Amino acid sequence: MIKILTIVSGLDGGGVENILLNYYKNMDRDQVHIDFIVHSQHQGKLEKTFKEMGCQIYHVTPKTISLKKNIIDIYYIMKNNDYDIVHSRMNVKGVTHLITAWVCGIKVRMIHNHLAYRPKTRMMSIISFVAQITCKLFATHWLACSKDAAIEMFGKKAVNTNKVIILNNAIEANTFEFNPRKRKILRDEFNIHGKFVVGMVGRFHEQKNHEFMLKIFREILNRNAKAVLMLVGDGELHNQIYEKTSLLQLKNNVIFTGIRNDVPDILQGMDIFVLPTKYEGFGNVLIEAQAAGLKTFTSLEGVPKATKVTALIEYISLKKSAAYWAEKILGYSSGYKRVSQKECIKAAGFDIEDNAFFLQELYINAVKKISK
Repeated sequence: MIKILTIVSGLDGGGVENILLNYYKNMDRDQVHIDFIVHSQHQGKLEKTFKEMGCQIYHVTPKTISLKKNIIDIYYIMKNNDYDIVHSRMNVKGVTHLITAWVCGIKVRMIHNHLAYRPKTRMMSIISFVAQITCKLFATHWLACSKDAAIEMFGKKAVNTNKVIILNNAIEANTFEFNPRKRKILRDEFNIHGKFVVGMVGRFHEQKNHEFMLKIFREILNRNAKAVLMLVGDGELHNQIYEKTSLLQLKNNVIFTGIRNDVPDILQGMDIFVLPTKYEGFGNVLIEAQAAGLKTFTSLEGVPKATKVTALIEYISLKKSAAYWAEKILGYSSGYKRVSQKECIKAAGFDIEDNAFFLQELYINAVKKISK
């Protein structure tokens, strides 16, 4: 059995974490075993599920508290547990993980980028440039969730010469298929029958642009009194956004669901999905929304066009006004037919079974190659 140490910021049900869960659920756990390093003392909502699957989860000191302690914590985990592979999914921040793995003699070292279009200050650009070069030196495998994320981290030349492995953020399409019964249950739960429900799923972080979402929704509500905004997730800006709903007099029309482990069902209850994000490495929730048959709107500048796997998605510039976004969204307020998108998802290469097998074989073959 091959032992893999995957390094993440947390396991609290965010996009990357749910993708990891989907992948591992569909891999042969007699052939590969995955443990996790988490950069927090917080017990994430997905940890119980991973532990039930046999995963060991190590909580280490976050770099923001002590870089030295973080490196020491990770060094002892790597040194004492005979891992075949280290797979850091923390973008350019994984540079220290790769160096530590190299020091510990771990032969297969993977760096995985999940971000693109991220705005940077001059200092951040310099630090990122140095870290990127170091990552490329110490990693044996370069991975990214999309072509855009690959270019951001490794450059166009590396992508054009196939040095970067693009690993799709695959989903279990069957679980997202539109289901009228689940829709009714969800709308019963939140008492939103007869409402025009605009939904957004994402961490409450500056990246996701919740403030602009509230401005869009205010324009929608001014034109449609039956509109409701459903915000799914949690994060450091939760309280700030909650207070903003009061300032904008939206409080009675905005639902904060918190973190949910039933996003496929939540999507059934929505009428429109909106993600005005400033930047994404990919934007997996956009695939999920399309799989649920939802008309989907997202930002032109911040999202890779590889997310267009059906005709349901539309890209709008963040330079456009909130009123412009609202007008586009309200064009579907009278309803539309929601049909299965499963075949489109599979044809676009986002089927979880195919992708999980690909990653499993990547792990196995990487270790075999090093062994030879």
